[in-house]
Amino acid sequence: MTGCGNGQTDGNSGIQAIDGSNKESQGQSNQAQDNQGQNNHGKTMLTLGTSDASWELTYAVDAYNARNGQYYVEIVNYVQEDQDYAAAEERLKLDLAASKGTDIIWMGSMVADELGYAGVLADLNTYLTPEEREKYLTNILEYAQTGDALYEIAATFMLGFIAGDSGKLGTETGWAMDEMLQIFRAYNKDANGFGGVGVNTAQELVQHAIGDFVDWDSGQADFCNQEFYDILEFCRNESGWVKATQETVASGTHLAVRCGLADVTDIQYTDWLLGDNWVVKGWPCHQGSGVTVSFWNSLAISSCSQCPEGAWDFLEYYMTLDWLEDYAALHPDLPPKTYAGIHGLPLDRLAFEEMLEWSTVQQYYDDTGEPVPFYFGEEGVPDFYANSMEDVKRIKEIVALADGRSLSDVSSVCRIIGEEISGYKTGALSAEKTAEKIQNRVQLYLDEHK
Repeated sequence: MTGCGNGQTDGNSGIQAIDGSNKESQGQSNQAQDNQGQNNHGKTMLTLGTSDASWELTYAVDAYNARNGQYYVEIVNYVQEDQDYAAAEERLKLDLAASKGTDIIWMGSMVADELGYAGVLADLNTYLTPEEREKYLTNILEYAQTGDALYEIAATFMLGFIAGDSGKLGTETGWAMDEMLQIFRAYNKDANGFGGVGVNTAQELVQHAIGDFVDWDSGQADFCNQEFYDILEFCRNESGWVKATQETVASGTHLAVRCGLADVTDIQYTDWLLGDNWVVKGWPCHQGSGVTVSFWNSLAISSCSQCPEGAWDFLEYYMTLDWLEDYAALHPDLPPKTYAGIHGLPLDRLAFEEMLEWSTVQQYYDDTGEPVPFYFGEEGVPDFYANSMEDVKRIKEIVALADGRSLSDVSSVCRIIGEEISGYKTGALSAEKTAEKIQNRVQLYLDEHK
């Protein structure tokens, strides 16, 4: 069997290698390194680095190895005894930076934008021919890019946006930052007028419109401008997020709500929360709708892999209907075409259509004949059942609106913003000085990692 990629772990790091996703070893001896890529499968070996060898990932690797005649994937688990995921991910990133990484990378909470910018991830557009792109929802692929490159991909995706009463926010999707601020000021609202789970609204407004502040292709940051000063002012007195409810929305406490689509019943939840006349506004940005794309359980290919075509073969399997059907088979109690066991919406076009079609078919308990909820409500939220055709139509419309990418809130850029705005909120720094500090730190990061 021919070795693929560097496919070797750092002999001093104690990486646990899992052969067939189930065998552990502490590092590799010189003899094992000499025989890297050799076993009795008679296939070209690929290595997959991860900080979380979950049952789902293990199952995917086993299923791929069982059906593929050319390549064999071996998981390399970077988590050591008494070590957390964050430390494991740092070790994985160090190996990638030193060109000793695995062929395939399970991204976990690592930030593809930043790793791709640093040159350690391959651009997956290389392998996506026009014919192959048609297998997937093409606008999701297009707008999941970092600049002009696609560094990660997954079987499923999620969408994020801002929504609210169309009578207050306007009926059109998309708004620039100054337009959003004008509407909030008209209702005497600041960042506390947002409802839903948030980290820090200033960070969120940047991360969901990252292309307005960071140009990944040129490696330039731009925070010293009036738009960013206005964002800081908008968030100065933020007291922390409060979960939106029907009551807070109806009373006007929350003028707009952070929303998203990651499940077929999320559309029913938004209807329930906001009422009949809600509109998708999106996150404010210079261009586009502001409906942003993010992946769930994404994978990437190392730029130093010596067998990228083999790595892509595994990624392609993981994204396709074959894997989703294998995954669905693990949940025999669920209707097979709903893919209800997965998190997110399928990137595969056929699976996406099947999921929506089956989401309109109500299931019933065999023993009682009672309808089975698609979503079990809690904390005042009701159960949701099969979608209506109008629900399906609305989901498709929102997916078609997606045209942007969110930067992860654990990214270095977002952390820098969060660290520096604390001085502004206490009054110790002006908006201009705060922006200058953020600008200098982010630009230094970009310069150092190019």
